[in-house]
Amino acid sequence: MKKYFEKSIELSLMTIVFIVPVIFFTRTNDVFEINKMVTFRFFTFYSTALWLMIFLMDKKIIIRKTALDFPVIGFFLASLLTTIITKNRTVSIYGVYEDFEGIITIINYILFFYLSLNFIKTRRDVFKYIYTILGATFIISLYGLAQNLGWDFVKWNPETYSPERFFSTLGNPNFLAAYLVESIPVIFILFFITHKISKKLLVLVILILAIIILFLTKSRAGFLSFLVTVLFITIYTIFDARKKENELFSKNKIWFLTFGLTIILASFHPLVKEAFQTLWERSKNLFSLTGIIMTPRIYIWKSALMMFRDNPVTGTGLDTFQVMFPYYRLPIYWQLEWNGTPEKSHNVFLQVLATQGIIGFGFYMLLFFTFLKKSLNLVFKEKDIIRRYIIFGFFMSVIAFYVQGLFNYTVVAYGSFYWLALSIIFSQETSNRQYFTYNLENSFIEKNKTMFFSLLLIILIIAQVFVIRYWAGDLYFKIGNIAVTTDKEEYCIPYYAKAVELNPMREIYWVKYGIGYEKIIRKEQNPEKRLFYINEALKIHNHTIKLNKMNGYNYNNVARVYKAYGELNDRTKFKDAIDFYNEAIKRDPNNAYFGLDLATVYINIGAFDKAIELCKRYSELYPDYAVPLSYIGYIYMLQGPQKINEAKFYYELAISKPQWHKDIVTQSSTYSNLGIIYYNLKMLNEATEMFKKVIEIRPDYIEGYLNLGRLYVLMNRKEEAKAVYEQAMKINPNDERLLQSLNQLKR
Repeated sequence: MKKYFEKSIELSLMTIVFIVPVIFFTRTNDVFEINKMVTFRFFTFYSTALWLMIFLMDKKIIIRKTALDFPVIGFFLASLLTTIITKNRTVSIYGVYEDFEGIITIINYILFFYLSLNFIKTRRDVFKYIYTILGATFIISLYGLAQNLGWDFVKWNPETYSPERFFSTLGNPNFLAAYLVESIPVIFILFFITHKISKKLLVLVILILAIIILFLTKSRAGFLSFLVTVLFITIYTIFDARKKENELFSKNKIWFLTFGLTIILASFHPLVKEAFQTLWERSKNLFSLTGIIMTPRIYIWKSALMMFRDNPVTGTGLDTFQVMFPYYRLPIYWQLEWNGTPEKSHNVFLQVLATQGIIGFGFYMLLFFTFLKKSLNLVFKEKDIIRRYIIFGFFMSVIAFYVQGLFNYTVVAYGSFYWLALSIIFSQETSNRQYFTYNLENSFIEKNKTMFFSLLLIILIIAQVFVIRYWAGDLYFKIGNIAVTTDKEEYCIPYYAKAVELNPMREIYWVKYGIGYEKIIRKEQNPEKRLFYINEALKIHNHTIKLNKMNGYNYNNVARVYKAYGELNDRTKFKDAIDFYNEAIKRDPNNAYFGLDLATVYINIGAFDKAIELCKRYSELYPDYAVPLSYIGYIYMLQGPQKINEAKFYYELAISKPQWHKDIVTQSSTYSNLGIIYYNLKMLNEATEMFKKVIEIRPDYIEGYLNLGRLYVLMNRKEEAKAVYEQAMKINPNDERLLQSLNQLKR
């Protein structure tokens, strides 16, 4: 039984190493990370349960000791502390959606580290994992090549995934690059130490393919990490080759030459050349003052340091960077990324510093320096040449993780690789192996072995049920999202309800659930049903506030429902909308959308001065943003003919600005209202140009055609009016207004 358990653990660990970077599933809303995390959690929990059962069978606990024990356990305790002392406990436990790097994942990582450390014992064991990494890298690189050649078997959404930068099975070009820079050193060392020519050729092909795909990701962080890796490997290889007993370098000279020539030849391929050119264009901007100023990461890092300044001891709480970022978001970052809220700080060190304070950061740096000192000692002092190069290969994987991590953040696909590399390095220390041992014989646990076996089995089943439930919740969540985007809002409600039932702690599920009801509110004509939907939306959005009181969008969502309540049913509810909008603005003061939404409420209640004051504030914050100026023009237009010149001034100012940020409705209404103003001022040619612009912006907007047609009639340009009406009829042949206008024109 014990051997069966040990073999099962080994297979589970190898499954993690192979499946986690490769798996994705398009039926879940989060196509990549949730599937990788479910796989990681499932096999980690399973392996841990088997390991504990082995302890019960052996009547003793035996765990390998390493120099990393103190910093690893210290980092875990710091993570646990910052989960307790946090700005949002739900996020610190489960992690933000799409990354899931809360305390549960930290526990998974540490369990995976100790499992790998204790069950990877011999050099033969290590080679099993190296070949598993080789297989995963081959699949990832092959799919990446297929994507670059246009042979992708999945039709990805171009609004979500950039057609210019492919991502293979990792979901993001930077994540793909991060995984490859971890695997390339290990594969290179395998190429170095493999003697059989057929195997060497196979490894060489996969190695070159992985490097080419790394270039094609166009990831600056990945490319920098690759250059550092190449530099370190070159220096170490030359240094190590000077040793008399080392014949590997001299035996591989021709292979090295073949490898180098192949890489040089590959760089002349059009795809690779274009990737290098893009990398250069993206990188050279960083060497100019303007380029640095226009780099969003600079302002993310500045916000991270501001978080640490305000929370120096324990930070804002494990994985709460996204939650807290709006409080520290600078206007220039909003301008550069427009309403962007990064999930992480895009720097692994600043991420820990901001969210876990000096306590977490101290242990993280201790982990880094302990790894560095002990690994270098093993790299230079290990006498067995094969083991020495294996250690060096995984050492470079960890270094590559840290280098790319200066500009990136961790996800499970290459986060698990990092912990595997650490465990393999320290598992290969042969000179001074030590074990923590605790004898269970005659203890309470040993005397009640059957009970503890049963308890372990029950806990394992419960844990795995929750893992699968959370995954299933994302399936329902996606169906709900599809229903909303296809204007089938009434169908989204039961799917969102099922999603929150299966995973009640996932905030985004509740947010979309409430928005689903909001979509129905606008369509419903029955006052009683509409009131029911309003109350349901309020109930759900208020629940999201309980889940996350720090998120300004949760207050904004409640305010938006009260705004609809005021417009459709009860004008006294505008006061509640104002209160919740102000709460949202407190949490995200530079969020233009919150301020403009509040301005629309002030417009509804006739508080024009307050609305103008708000719009001017956001116009000053974002000088190129047209929408606040359009709102001011609209406010003056509402005040009648005596304010027509002010309305004209602000509308003209709005259309002179370049930024509308996909707000086509406001943009088209701005041109339309300015056209009306020009008509009232007898500026008919200018009015004509405005109405033409409306049709250009919104080709399916019937009102635009009607306004332009009527203006042509008034100007006695009847043929042009007829052409406009006929063009509109192609869009909606059943529109009575168009039919009447055409008939009247014919008469």
